[in-house]
Amino acid sequence: MKIIRTIIPVLCALILFSCADNSQKEIVFEYDECGVVNKINPDEKCVWLVFTAHYSLNDNGYFENFDGVVPVLNTLKEKEVKGSFFPTGICFEVEKYQEAVRRIIDEGHYLSSHSFNHLLLCDEGRTLVSADSIKADFALMEASLEKYGLTKEQYHWLIPPYETYNQETADVMRELGYKLVNPTPGFMTGMDWTSPGAPNYISTEEILEGIWQYESENSMNGVLLLIHAMNYPDRTDEDRPYTYLGEIIDILKSKGYTFKTMFDL
Repeated sequence: MKIIRTIIPVLCALILFSCADNSQKEIVFEYDECGVVNKINPDEKCVWLVFTAHYSLNDNGYFENFDGVVPVLNTLKEKEVKGSFFPTGICFEVEKYQEAVRRIIDEGHYLSSHSFNHLLLCDEGRTLVSADSIKADFALMEASLEKYGLTKEQYHWLIPPYETYNQETADVMRELGYKLVNPTPGFMTGMDWTSPGAPNYISTEEILEGIWQYESENSMNGVLLLIHAMNYPDRTDEDRPYTYLGEIIDILKSKGYTFKTMFDL
């Protein structure tokens, strides 16, 4: 009996050490040419779902909005999956979205932002916005996030507006204390703003086909998969990628993928 009593604590200690060792597994990032993260743990069968949105108006009413957030949250809840949300700060100020923003927080999803006014930072590498303008916009964004009780330690991962930047603007955002992450290239999920009938139109069917083609050719290991949690007026509900979020999750789960958020970093 003495031998058994001695062995059991040793075995327990080894198990605990093993668990602790696994929990501290090194995070591996892949970066683009500006040093922005676009894949996380590429050897791990895990997908990082990231959702962006903006709210803006034009002469005909809204051009884009955050109306997709509730369907997205409902699907994530049903599938028991967590995501990372990066709406622009202006979305936090629109009254009809404030309950959904609190749901993002209360239901355990990661919440950060995408700038306040969706600044276009550069075009074909040419800087369009001054450092002072970025700082002023980000101050508004931070004030909007902090109204929900969040601190910068909680929202320090950030997707640049339009997922567009150059070295100069990326450096400014880092100087403001942000870690930059961007959706993995090679997907068309960000093209759901294109309108049916337009020369550049890409249907949701094509967008979904592109996801599965990428998976078959490259795997989805470590992919940051962008899905817009917003509506564009010229598309029907059947032509919005987030409508098929549940199907995307089910297929990925069936292939052995799990899901993580920026909280896991």
